[in-house]
Amino acid sequence: MQDVLDPDSDQGRVYRTLATRGRCRPDQLARHTGLPVPAVTTALEAMAGADAVLLVDGEAGLWEARPPHRVLVAVLGLEDERRAGLWRAGAELDRLYQQARRDTDPGVETIEHPLDLIALTRQLQERSSGCIRWLDRPPYHSKPHHFAAQEELQTRRMAAGLRYRTVYHQAVYDDPGLFASMTRMVERGEDARVLADLPVKLMIGDEHTALLVPEPDRAGVAESLVVHAGGLLKAFAGLFETLWTLGIPVSGDRAPLSEQDRKIIALMAAGVTDDAIARRLQLSRRTVVRRIAVLLDRLGATTRFQAGVQAAHRGWL
Repeated sequence: MQDVLDPDSDQGRVYRTLATRGRCRPDQLARHTGLPVPAVTTALEAMAGADAVLLVDGEAGLWEARPPHRVLVAVLGLEDERRAGLWRAGAELDRLYQQARRDTDPGVETIEHPLDLIALTRQLQERSSGCIRWLDRPPYHSKPHHFAAQEELQTRRMAAGLRYRTVYHQAVYDDPGLFASMTRMVERGEDARVLADLPVKLMIGDEHTALLVPEPDRAGVAESLVVHAGGLLKAFAGLFETLWTLGIPVSGDRAPLSEQDRKIIALMAAGVTDDAIARRLQLSRRTVVRRIAVLLDRLGATTRFQAGVQAAHRGWL
């Protein structure tokens, strides 16, 4: 729903037009926004579901914007809910971690050495047949050859039918090597998302075993745990799913760019404003804004910097 207030998104342009011009039909909105009618219709349907716009006359096809202050309150409420969900997930992880460390739990084992954790990570992937669920975040203590071996293993296991669902920490955009590896894995079939922060490192193999690094920033891989099937493992799986829903999908799209889009993304990545891009390429500002929105979506990026990094690694620049 946040797109409603983003003037550069399809929903934002349609909502702003309705708010300033009053009731309009989709074809009128298409003329005012420069968007195709199907895109306008999609935006209207999405905003109607969020109660940001209302179809006031079905026969005439007239739409009306809800008051902006009401929409803002709703957007802020959703953001508060998202943040509260992250806090709840973090608190639950802390509770589960404390529970997992109790010696009385026979389903939990401690991991004594980083190399043991690396070996267990490989074993878990070799023994899983359905799905690997992974929260992947820094700091990393593996050697370069460990990363290469992991990429080879994951490629082989995905070819054998094992699914990988990975949530990466946003720091993946800052490391060229890790970003390139993530991109290759996505192209080979990994289902990946990026989240601004991850509280722990966690790998879950099928429904039988999890590997947990509870405090990677403070203690590194010390105090890591193996958690076997049971209520604790189900709780970790539920928390993974919560964080998964909050992540931003990563696209593996490598379809070639048009020459115009290549110029737009090169200028965009260099920090050139929409108006300046429009003047330089002799396009309307609406066209530039629309194409940037499409490019960000293709790249699975939320900022221009991220889009530039991804475009460079995909050979688009």
